[in-house]
Amino acid sequence: MNTHPDPRTESERRVICDVDAVGYHVTSIAERGDAPGWAYTVGLHHNHAQPEIVIVGLPIGTMESILQSLASDVAHGARYDAGTTSAGVLEDLSCAFRDVAKTWHDPFLHDATWFYGGTGFDAVQCLWPDQNNRLPDDPRFGTELAPLQPLLEHATVEAARGAKWIGAADVV
Repeated sequence: MNTHPDPRTESERRVICDVDAVGYHVTSIAERGDAPGWAYTVGLHHNHAQPEIVIVGLPIGTMESILQSLASDVAHGARYDAGTTSAGVLEDLSCAFRDVAKTWHDPFLHDATWFYGGTGFDAVQCLWPDQNNRLPDDPRFGTELAPLQPLLEHATVEAARGAKWIGAADVV
């Protein structure tokens, strides 16, 4: 029984093909203006009951590589749930995983929202640290890096520091 939505575009067909063949798909959104790009998974929730993962503000290739590594870990039994951390995601630095508020699902995880037919799936943001291993919600986090990562666990634009993404790739 096919539980996937009907694809309307080649991009949607690729999402379904990857989810079926590999177990997940990675969608990348290039930076626009002063809004850094981001990348996220589709299919981890479907195939592994793992929250989808989004990462923001690093080079596209780096984010895709991180997500592919995390997805491979998930396929081998790892879990990346909200409130957990993982060492070694970025060399010797620890990343943290936080819930993504439902208000950010369609703007930041559009293909996943399409795939699941709405926001009825869990998602976590992979927050990456500065060189001192401090996360973006730490007041001592590198000030030059703070604008690269919104805090998507917060539902409002202001609390999430998400203003620069308004209008980027149809965000919010």
